[in-house]
Amino acid sequence: MVQYKPRIVISRCLNIEPVRYNGGIINDEFSKKLLDHVEYITVCPEVDIGMPVPRPTVLLYKKGEQIRMIEPNSMKDYTDEMLNFSEAFLKSLGEVDGFLLKAKSPSCGVKDTKLYQKNLKGLINGRSSGLFAQKAMEYYPYLPIEDEGRLNDYWIRRDFLTKIFSYARFRYLKNNYKDINDLLKFHQEHKYLLMLYDPNTLKQMGNLLANWKKYGLDETMKHYENLFHRALSKRSNSNKHSNVLQHIYGHLSEKISDSEKGHLLKMLDKLRKGKLQLETLLEYIKGFIYRFNDKYLQSQTYLNPFPEELI
Repeated sequence: MVQYKPRIVISRCLNIEPVRYNGGIINDEFSKKLLDHVEYITVCPEVDIGMPVPRPTVLLYKKGEQIRMIEPNSMKDYTDEMLNFSEAFLKSLGEVDGFLLKAKSPSCGVKDTKLYQKNLKGLINGRSSGLFAQKAMEYYPYLPIEDEGRLNDYWIRRDFLTKIFSYARFRYLKNNYKDINDLLKFHQEHKYLLMLYDPNTLKQMGNLLANWKKYGLDETMKHYENLFHRALSKRSNSNKHSNVLQHIYGHLSEKISDSEKGHLLKMLDKLRKGKLQLETLLEYIKGFIYRFNDKYLQSQTYLNPFPEELI
């Protein structure tokens, strides 16, 4: 299965340039692997608004209902510069498939940046996202926007990879489709993946495609894109994967022996209880798919949503 390269925005300090506030660079193994599989656009909002390297630390604080960015030694306020840069950068981006930003950063952190009280001394109970990350979430509410710290979590990392590669495949389709058959083929290949994230939206997509002549091809593609964004804005978990794998089990059940059925059902139960890794169960199921040369299941992106070396 072709894996088109996702186009992502990545913080420049992640294995790319030493632009951290202390003149350092972040050596992150996952980010380093990912760079070989994506097209990337780098950003360091603090440097890009003219701050030096190295530079004094800035922090976020709550002023009324607004979150502001300040350098506490000089008391210079960078909020307006940061927001203006963020808006200009995001407006110029065009289509991208996701963001990988720097954890805990006052510009790039995702839900984990310290937020100080107005006096700059005490912390507010709770964390914030950096100012650039907040703007990215506003401009691209459906895209995966994560930082390297959050991607240490298996399920968040798996979702991030699944989504950026799915968006890349759809972007290629949208820019190259010739007729309805291209969209129908894409939808069939993504059936189980869409079921994972949002079964209700999957049904709406099916109804849309069944009535595509009513809207015309180009309008159908626009509606489909909105539904695709809606579905992939959700998150997965072990129970959702169990539901999809139960459907795949149903597809295979007439081909496998009773003892294999029993073993597969036990493995599904262990997955639900957190006693079995998803990857182990997927590899077991792929063995049946190859044994029976099941073309339908072989075509499902759910089973190979991204290059396996990345997980």
